[in-house]
Amino acid sequence: MDEGQSATVPARTRGHAAGSRGARQAAAAGAVTFAASLAVLGALYVRHGSLCSGMIDLHVYQAGGLLARDSGNLYGTRIGSLYFTYPPMAAVAFSGISALPMATLRWLLIGASVTSLTVTMWLAAGMLGQRRRAARLAVALAGAGIGLWLQPVWETISFGQVNLILMLIIMADLCLPDSARFKGAGVGLAAGFKLTPLVFIPYLLLTRRVRAAGVSLGTFMLTIAISAVALPGPSRQYWLGLLFLKSGRTGNTAYVGNQSLYGMLARLLGSPVAAQPYWAATAAVVGVAGLLIAARWSRRGQELAGILTCALTGLLICPVSWEHHWVWAAPALVLAGGALARLWRQSSASQRWALVAGVAALAAPFLLFPPRLVPASVVQGHGAHGAQLLAGNLYVIAGLLLLGLAGSALLFRRRLVQSPPAVIAPRVPAQSRAAV
Repeated sequence: MDEGQSATVPARTRGHAAGSRGARQAAAAGAVTFAASLAVLGALYVRHGSLCSGMIDLHVYQAGGLLARDSGNLYGTRIGSLYFTYPPMAAVAFSGISALPMATLRWLLIGASVTSLTVTMWLAAGMLGQRRRAARLAVALAGAGIGLWLQPVWETISFGQVNLILMLIIMADLCLPDSARFKGAGVGLAAGFKLTPLVFIPYLLLTRRVRAAGVSLGTFMLTIAISAVALPGPSRQYWLGLLFLKSGRTGNTAYVGNQSLYGMLARLLGSPVAAQPYWAATAAVVGVAGLLIAARWSRRGQELAGILTCALTGLLICPVSWEHHWVWAAPALVLAGGALARLWRQSSASQRWALVAGVAALAAPFLLFPPRLVPASVVQGHGAHGAQLLAGNLYVIAGLLLLGLAGSALLFRRRLVQSPPAVIAPRVPAQSRAAV
């Protein structure tokens, strides 16, 4: 026995050393991928200005902050071609940075966005069970390097949006242990800046994390109270005047950039007004189904799948989900990569090719700038037909397919667990089963 142990221990040690070395090499490759992406994007910005030309939403943030500081007409003042459409709490926050020069704000937001993307990928890798620091770093850096080329991420940075920062706040909050006293505060805080994170409150309730849901709701209400004290007039206008229900203030909801069920129906039916009754029914069905699927994944211990399914549900049912709101496609790459790696070991060669093709097909809409394939004459959502409608609604189509896949995977896993002989073994005659 001693000889066996002495022979086994060095082998295990060699295996651990080889694994550590492989993880370090993967981390180095991830760092190269990340650095190369940053270098190319930086060169585009410096030489052509194509990455951050305008950053129009950052201008809206700065102007909203200045209006809040100067007691201006926050929701009635046109800022270029846009209005300030965020909750009053966002204007309170933006007032603290509004005095900074725009050049400084640009670089601060770019740095915060890239950092948020990388940390989100780190958290996603950890939620999949990756414990080795080097391997987790490899996933975070490589994932962020690839994620920078996703259209939602690209547009978030290009427009000067805060979507990546809010995504990190939500992910970091939901990664906390359920016993954490302030779990849920991040969701409530994010909802105080943009209302769409409110979808995570019913998700927390359905996953029996009632205290966290209460903390989320309490934090959200606290943001309303703070903004009511700081900006009483705009707060009354936004909340009591039901300004938050007027989705048309954000722009043409039939515009091809609105990748939500409402936007798709508006394009299919010819106008937002015609789409409203159909959207209400469709959003109710998709919302309930999506939240139930998300909660089931969470209760099965797959929290990342639950969070991403919940985020996907919110993107689909929200009246306005611009392309840059779909930044959740970035951590979805980590989930898809983990699932692919797990299934790869259990599949034949032909099945592996099918898996790769399936993942590539679902990822393609977020990499190929599909709305840009729509002619300018129909980009506002009028007169599109055939392939133009397909290209202009690819995010929504891919999202519905992913939601269906998430639900089907739950059913498949349950059947696999409940009746393994029917799945992994040939039929056995009844008499033989009785004899056994």
